Amino acid sequence: MEELKNLNSLKDIINIRFDLFKDKVAFIEKDADHKEFEYIKYKDIKEKINGLGTYMLEELDLQGKNIAVIGENSYRWYVTYMAVACGVGVIVPLDKGLPENEILNLLQRSDAKAIVYSSREEDKIDNIKDKLPKDMVYIDMNKKESDKEALAFDRIIEKGIKKVDDGDREYIDMPIDREAFSILLFTSGTSDTAKGVMLSHKNLCANIYSCSCVVPTFGDYTCLSILPLHHTYEFTLDYLFMTAAGGTIGICQGLKYLVKDFKEIKPDFILAVPAIIEKFNQLIEKGIKETGKEKTIKTIKTIANGFSKIGIDLRRKIFAKIQDNFGGNLKYLFCGAAPLDPELITKMEGYGFKFLQGYGLTETSPLVSGTSLKCDAPGTVGKAVEGVEIRIDLSANEDENSNIGEIIVKGDNVMLGYYKDEAATKEVLKKGWFYTGDLGYFDIRGNLVVTGRSKNVIVTSNGKNIFPEELENLLNKLPLIAESMVYGKRLSNNSKDVTVAARVTLDKDFLAEKYGDNIPSDSKLYQMVFDEIKKVNRMMVSYKAIKYLEIKKDEFVKTTTMKIKRYAELENTNSDNLITLDSIEKDKKVKKKERKKPINVEARKLDDSDEIKEVERKKI
Repeated sequence: MEELKNLNSLKDIINIRFDLFKDKVAFIEKDADHKEFEYIKYKDIKEKINGLGTYMLEELDLQGKNIAVIGENSYRWYVTYMAVACGVGVIVPLDKGLPENEILNLLQRSDAKAIVYSSREEDKIDNIKDKLPKDMVYIDMNKKESDKEALAFDRIIEKGIKKVDDGDREYIDMPIDREAFSILLFTSGTSDTAKGVMLSHKNLCANIYSCSCVVPTFGDYTCLSILPLHHTYEFTLDYLFMTAAGGTIGICQGLKYLVKDFKEIKPDFILAVPAIIEKFNQLIEKGIKETGKEKTIKTIKTIANGFSKIGIDLRRKIFAKIQDNFGGNLKYLFCGAAPLDPELITKMEGYGFKFLQGYGLTETSPLVSGTSLKCDAPGTVGKAVEGVEIRIDLSANEDENSNIGEIIVKGDNVMLGYYKDEAATKEVLKKGWFYTGDLGYFDIRGNLVVTGRSKNVIVTSNGKNIFPEELENLLNKLPLIAESMVYGKRLSNNSKDVTVAARVTLDKDFLAEKYGDNIPSDSKLYQMVFDEIKKVNRMMVSYKAIKYLEIKKDEFVKTTTMKIKRYAELENTNSDNLITLDSIEKDKKVKKKERKKPINVEARKLDDSDEIKEVERKKI
């Protein structure tokens, strides 16, 4: 879509692209009671954006101010983002999954002067109001009427639209500096505290065009929005790209409605993370198992895959019943945010789904590289997208024989810097290049392979580098293990060397299916898991062997894109929540000690029932 190359700012999407598609449906969304769908056209979205922007400028005096938005995915969220970024001030998307104290922290760090929120977040916002500025503006997306607590979103838009109809064009004609700081996004922080990423219209427009070069025909499609909107992966690659291309966005009501939404909205594609794809595969395999035709389906799948390699692809027709569970039209699965197991791709593609994988960061708006409709390369994240240059910096690599280095990126998609953090900005932006902190290499075809985060690398005393992600991929395939986190652990304060440790959670569904209510003891589970890990160890060179195991009793702490927050996990020193060799030995000692305790028999007269029991005992 060459016309997207000429987008000067996001405002061009509203004033040029929206006019082209004015009578098309931009959003499909269920009402608050989950009963009826709303079909909102492009012309209606444009009117709402201009109405909200006008009211914010004229009545709320928010020009040039930072304005936060928080809530579940909705067209109102999109309208807020676009209205603020396209003429009011700086938009600050926040994660609705954050607890109150973190929302407060980010509102204070971002210098927000207003917050637009959904009614589901009302309690959180109410609980922190006394710690926010007295002149803070509160706008509730779902409130029916404005009151002293908050303005009603729809009501102020109506007033703004009336101003526009009366000839007020101050907001509509507001010029946009495409290189100015307009969007403040906080990173999800898997290895450190969240940083505030400053983006411009230029950054996002560059990424929109890059997306169009990968999937040029997607303006004719409908997508289902599942991932949280505050994340730039979902907002840029889905909402911004699709509305620029003239597509339709169906909004998922929540994960518990996912199957229903698939069948009703019938999307052509979705953006997902590996955890969602894994769930899809589990549901498919469970359904196949229930039919009792696993071997037959496996044989058919093998034959169909063979035909597809010679240009005869019948998989969508053969597995039409599986396709129907996803609405019948789902052709493409975009996967990012974390590595996806190539075996899982092969499994899912065997049922007729096509995968596109990408790599990116919040700091790059986000897309850096991706596979394409013409070139899939399982196990890689493809080639640099249009307008982006990627290099591998080997300067810090002590292993002369290794081609793995830090991934560095240059392009119009690279951020302006970190908000109020000049030191952190200088650390990653050097001579026009963004140093990602990710490690990788190019394969023989020029595709990028990401091996992991530099901060996660385990370095042994003899200088060997171990990439946790490689080991985690192997551990996660074990039936007993749900998820894993591999890290370097010093077993004593005096130790100079690190031991490769694995912290895992168990697959509760697998255990329930195999053992029912008779779940093995902690010591037995520990031994079972370690026996499986030993099999993984035999597949690797000795220095990579996992020698320390921790079984976590509850779920891992995660970001909203389902990535494990490593720093939060490693800061958690609550040993009561972990099954380790030490905890098992400690438990054995406690039980042994209890067995040795003398029995304190209270002197008392036996009643009749006691006498009968005593007689029966002597008989036995």
